[in-house]
Amino acid sequence: MCVSCAGWRGTRVAPAPEPPEPEAPPEPPEYRVSEEIYSRTFDEVAEFIGNLNRIIREEDYSTWVSYLSEGYIRTTSDPAYLKAQSEQPLLKQNQVKLRSLEDYFYHVVVPSRNQAQLDEIEFLDENHVKAISIVRGTRVVLYLLTREQGNWKIGLW
Repeated sequence: MCVSCAGWRGTRVAPAPEPPEPEAPPEPPEYRVSEEIYSRTFDEVAEFIGNLNRIIREEDYSTWVSYLSEGYIRTTSDPAYLKAQSEQPLLKQNQVKLRSLEDYFYHVVVPSRNQAQLDEIEFLDENHVKAISIVRGTRVVLYLLTREQGNWKIGLW
């Protein structure tokens, strides 16, 4: 008798259980710095974001680009990325099609980032920090910043 045939009328075999969900990778160990380094870096980042806010408010695209890392420019200028961003609800509703980094600046950055407020920073390593704002009690990452040749730049995860 064939127990695997569909027409068999004996005891049904339960389907194999679904494989368990893969576990999230462990968080990298927290990068710790002294209070002095945290304070100095916080001041540097606060100044950087203050200047960035002014540049964004003034809609100064060419200066804004100088605040970006090469990786950020490359990724954010990619046509596939721009197309995906154009599909976001607000842009799609307003029929905005992003075609360049400059379009991204005027249609995404200017409306959303000109009043960014830094509340804390989180070190990822000595040259990468998350700039964080507290919005209605929730920590929100404003920017991932990377130090390139001694200067802070907007980077990517």
